Parts: sequence; C-alpha cells; structure tokens
Amino acid sequence: MPGVYDGSELKARNDSYVVHKIVTFIYNVDNSYTMAYVDRIKSGKKTFYYLGKTIRVSEDKWKKIRIKLGEKEPTREEIGKKLKELRLEEYKVYNQDYIDANKLEIIDDFKDVYNNHLKQIPKTIAEKEESDFVIRFTYNSNAIEGNRLTLRDTYLIIKEKQIPSGAPPKDYNEAINGREAFEFIKKYKGRLTTEFFEKLNGILTQNTGVVYPGRIRFFPVKIEGAEYTPPKPEEIKLLLKKMIKFYYENKRKIHPFVLACLIHARFVEIHPFEDGNGRTGRALMNWILMQAGYPKIFVPVKLRPKYYEAIDLHNVKNVKEYCEKMFEVVVEQLKLHQ
Repeated sequence: MPGVYDGSELKARNDSYVVHKIVTFIYNVDNSYTMAYVDRIKSGKKTFYYLGKTIRVSEDKWKKIRIKLGEKEPTREEIGKKLKELRLEEYKVYNQDYIDANKLEIIDDFKDVYNNHLKQIPKTIAEKEESDFVIRFTYNSNAIEGNRLTLRDTYLIIKEKQIPSGAPPKDYNEAINGREAFEFIKKYKGRLTTEFFEKLNGILTQNTGVVYPGRIRFFPVKIEGAEYTPPKPEEIKLLLKKMIKFYYENKRKIHPFVLACLIHARFVEIHPFEDGNGRTGRALMNWILMQAGYPKIFVPVKLRPKYYEAIDLHNVKNVKEYCEKMFEVVVEQLKLHQ
C-alpha cells in the first residue's frame, strides 16, 4: 500500500466555504512521490470528505479526480487505504487509450503479493529465486528467436558453468550473454539513452556471429516471416530520440507495465540493430519495470504465437489491442509459473 508522508494541515478560515482543503500530503507510488489532498465539501446541511488529486492531461489542461471518503473526517489509516482507489482513477485518465484500468489493478495486486513474498523469505531464498528467473528469462527469450538449448541446458551453462553435450557455440554464447545482459540492466542506474541500447545489444550479441554487435545499423533489414518492414537506416536515430522523449514525458503518467510494453514495441519496430532486437527489447521492458519497482516478467516460448500476434497488432497501430494482448501473455505466464 502506498505510504503517506509528512502532511501539513491546511485549515479553512471560514466554514461557509462550499469546498475547502483540510489536509495536503505527499505519498509514494512506483518509486515516485506525488501530492494529494483531502477536500471537505458542504452540500446543504451535510458535509462530505473526498480524497483528491489534480493531474495534468495536456500541456494547458488539468483534471481533478476524487474518491469519496464519507461524512466523518478520515484518519491517516483510512486515507492510506483509499490511495489505491485514487491511483486507479488516475490510471483511467492516463491509460484509457491503452488498456482497461482494472487490468492494471491486477498487475498492481501481483506487485503487492510479490513484494510481500520477498519480505517473508530469507535472503538466500530470494537469491535463488532471482537466479532461477535469470535462467528462465534467458532460456525463453533466446528460444523465441530460435535458440535450440533446453531449459536444463541453460541452467547448466549459467549456474553450473558446464557445456552441454552437442550445444552449438552460438546457442551457448547466447545463454552466457543473457546472464551478462541481465546483470547489466540490474546494476544500470543511468538514463534511457541510445548508448544504453548499444551497450545492451552489444552484450546480447557478442560472440554469436553478428558482424556489428551493439552498433546502430547503417543498412536496411527485413524481418523474416513478417510483413512489416523496419525503417530506413537514416531514420533510426531520430526515431530512437522520439521514443526516449516519449518515455520521459510519460513515466509519471502511464502505468509502468503499459509504458514497458509500449517502449518494447517501439524499439522492436525501429529494429535499430543487425540482430538481437527482440532480446534487447525484452530486456529493456524489464529494465523499465525494475526502475518503477515492479516484478520482472518473461515471455514463455510456449506463448510465442500470442506474443507475435501482439507485435503484429502494434505494427498496424492497434496499440490498445497490443497492450491487451501483452497483458494476456503476462497473466498466462504467471499461471504457468506460479
């Protein structure tokens, strides 16, 4: 549950005011601080209390959202319990073009359950779960792109530092690279930049036969088995710049899950590298979730058809259907691996 911090009382001077603010406070959601307040509103002989927040919906337009608290002045504990509802109302405003707000509440519930789980287990178990995730993420992300290693092979390479019998060198190196890439994004505290993309892709494609690992392509490419054609080389840097701008303009508005999905899809569409664009995009999606304090996710290779359907939807600008489909993929992943 979001926390309430250091509120300062702002008492109204005259009880004849129809609406007046009685308390303002700052709370934390998704690793960022925001301001909310409690309004006291008179309607005839009755007085009602509302939890409210004013949000920017465009450059010169603001919108007030409110949650009814009741006729009695609320305690801090009661306010804290209602903050989630206020956040849901905010989701409805900022995410209505992307996904149903109730689905975002499911993502948030999973986040709460996961964080509570981490608090209840010893550090040694948490480390094992983290290691298991890295193995599963690496296996599935690589397998989606045609890597022939099994989950057990990936475990042996990453955890036991063994080379499975018959493992192709390229597939083996992709497993090693997946682990290194995850360690990189986990430790990276910088900004979203083209240099970050280059470093991440360079790690994921090193020693795999790629001619220009981590280098923005200067040649046209086609995606095998897809009707979509990526942009021309001369368009790539500007498109990446626009994508980065979109991220920073919306990281406090759009839900982290939706933002991660949108950046992932944009990145894959731009296809800025010779190879490894899908793997880089899926790692990037997790970096965004981690920055916002959300659990990491992976796309199971079993769900590859549905995942590709989602990408195809975004390619033809059906953005809301894309986000809905990605939500289905994540929910199915949780069912498969809970």
